Amino acid sequence: MQLIFSISIVLIVCINVHHTLALPQNYDDVLKEKKYVDEKISALENSEPSAELNPEQMGGYYQGDMIFPDDALRGAASRPSWQRWPSGIIPYYMTSLISVNHSRLILDAMRRMEELTSVGNQLCIQFRPKTISDKIFITITNGTGCSAHVGYLQNYTLNRTVTLMHTPTATCMRTGIIQHELLHILGFYHEQSRPDRDDYVSIEWNNIINGTQFNFAKYSLSDIDTLMTSYDYGSVMHYQANAFSSNGLPTIRATKNVSAVLGQRLGMSPIDILEVQRYYGCVPTPTSTAIETNTILMSSTILIEIALILLFNSAISL
Repeated sequence: MQLIFSISIVLIVCINVHHTLALPQNYDDVLKEKKYVDEKISALENSEPSAELNPEQMGGYYQGDMIFPDDALRGAASRPSWQRWPSGIIPYYMTSLISVNHSRLILDAMRRMEELTSVGNQLCIQFRPKTISDKIFITITNGTGCSAHVGYLQNYTLNRTVTLMHTPTATCMRTGIIQHELLHILGFYHEQSRPDRDDYVSIEWNNIINGTQFNFAKYSLSDIDTLMTSYDYGSVMHYQANAFSSNGLPTIRATKNVSAVLGQRLGMSPIDILEVQRYYGCVPTPTSTAIETNTILMSSTILIEIALILLFNSAISL
């Protein structure tokens, strides 16, 4: 009874995000289809090795998993126009190092991102297989760690890659991890590098592995476009609390909400969704940062997806 009540409350919250939306008439069918798909994905994910080794930190790149053409671009604005994929279309190619089952998991993560960020019946972003005419595309492969190039990178002539490691001891093959790397491809940095991060988290420098402190760099307002959204503890782009820890103790602590769970990798948060919609011009960016004015536009069938993510996050924090 308590679980049903919790789900009901979360659904009400989600529906109030955009109160003009109505649940579809075939809502039961939507739930059945989602249950079937999620059971298949869960079965695959549960058969995978643990991601406790945090393969996002194993790539050896800036902040663990962010690839830039050269060091000079590390200090550039995180979301300038040249990092935005034209028309929100991202052609991709998967190498033979990605298994059939994992390719299905990756495709599902892509489809979920497309659906979650869609406005009405219009896609905001689209991942599609590359064609012979595509000169700029992303290559998805197996390798060391989880990593991705950041943004479209206009005039960059080399491969733009997404590396998703899978070994018997560690894997990137989780929906949230895949979406994390794809959000880098879309042009997004880590949440805790926002210029206002010190108002929401404290960095425990004494617990950080010596030589990796640069991974906790904070950008200035002139460097980062927050897209007029509030700091998001629940972002799929946030570091985990013990990222780059030398002793197992937290390297990041939430200060405004001390019970917040940092670094969830279940999937995009509502604010992640809103940022993609705003960055790719699918909804306007307001002049106020008040979270109450943030409106997330999406198809009504996706509300159940957000409800389950929020419910999952609430359960984890109990």
